[in-house]
Amino acid sequence: MDLLKTARQIIKYTFITVSVIIFGLFLFYFSPSIWRHYITYPKLEKERANLWASYKKTNQYILRDEYKGLMHSHNYWSHDSRGTLPEILYAAKKAKLNFIFFSDHAHGKLDTFPRSFHGTFEGIILESGTESGTGLMVNPFDSIVLDWNKDENQLIKEVVSNGGMVTYVHTEKKHRWKNPDYQAMEIYNIHTDLLDEDSILPFVINSIVNGNKYLHWGFRELYDDQTAILANWDRLNMDRQIVGICAVDAHNNNNFRARYHEDGKVEWVGPNADRISLEEPNWLDNILLGETDEFGWAFKWEMDPYFSSFNYVNNHVFCDTFSNVNIKENILKGHVFISFESLAEAKGFQFFSTNDKNELSAILGDSVAVEHVKSLKAVSPFPVKYQLYRNGKIFDEKENVYEYDIDIQNKAGNYRIVASLKLNGQWISWVFTNPIYVY
Repeated sequence: MDLLKTARQIIKYTFITVSVIIFGLFLFYFSPSIWRHYITYPKLEKERANLWASYKKTNQYILRDEYKGLMHSHNYWSHDSRGTLPEILYAAKKAKLNFIFFSDHAHGKLDTFPRSFHGTFEGIILESGTESGTGLMVNPFDSIVLDWNKDENQLIKEVVSNGGMVTYVHTEKKHRWKNPDYQAMEIYNIHTDLLDEDSILPFVINSIVNGNKYLHWGFRELYDDQTAILANWDRLNMDRQIVGICAVDAHNNNNFRARYHEDGKVEWVGPNADRISLEEPNWLDNILLGETDEFGWAFKWEMDPYFSSFNYVNNHVFCDTFSNVNIKENILKGHVFISFESLAEAKGFQFFSTNDKNELSAILGDSVAVEHVKSLKAVSPFPVKYQLYRNGKIFDEKENVYEYDIDIQNKAGNYRIVASLKLNGQWISWVFTNPIYVY
């Protein structure tokens, strides 16, 4: 009897110990996300709503149309994405995009263009492009076959000389920075920002707890100012113009999804868009799968749906006309700023210079003689903290204002603006402009 009693006590206390450990682990890993769900994120939602209520339409000083869109996005053509045209257009329209420049991985050393999605679909320009393993994003803007057997410098030169666009992507990595022909570089990339996290586990748990309702704040949890990349960009711009753009690097592939095939079998697709299984439906499928949605999926748990990426950070381009070539040309002129749209829509933000007659003399991306610049000015639809950088260093600041104006007193240099919004008692980076080059 004593032995039986002892055994029961061992089982009892083992069960209690294991239960306490499991509960402790649950609290350790899940309590931060639960706190955010009930305390932090609702507070941020209210603060953002108050910010949006402070909106003031800006006067138009830059007399060009402003178009909003993406660089560096993937679809079904890439081996690690299943993105379809309906899925992409749905997210693009919801995010109020005007264009997407794709960067799909090549299928071989001979890369034929145009491919995947190319043209204007439901009012949105889709431009095909490719991403190399060495960190090049190439948008040829031509019917062409890229030969990846060629030397990279030669390939870049040929694409640019034929009217194409070459962007350095994943700029946290080493690149041939001294190459004289590439035109642009990423100064922000969602994937790059993710790399400095100690672990992706908190983001996964946050997605489980908060779901799509607060996914935009989950993305913000990943944000860090890309100090080293921005410093390198400023340094490169001292020698020649390198346009700064943002990238979403959207794949819609950090998820688990299931769909029925025509033969009745169920296909499960997991992370990286890899197939997990294709089998006859089992009892678990019958429990988990529901009616198919408009895109054909009967089950979805997504951490990076297209909309969340598309609405997170955008490029705003000042253009003459709405065409793929004109958008490309104005990006290459530097007539572009990036904004974190999930915080607030940046349409109407402008950065420009005026002469001593208060006439417009340059806009972001332009080069202008110092004698034609009396003031640098910026306007925002929301009250912001303006930081004016000159040659990579803070030159001036002004807080909680809609408009900014400074007499640069005949000082030449590369001037760019960072505008921040105040949320949760902190100034949060919102807009990064390309420089005005005053010589």
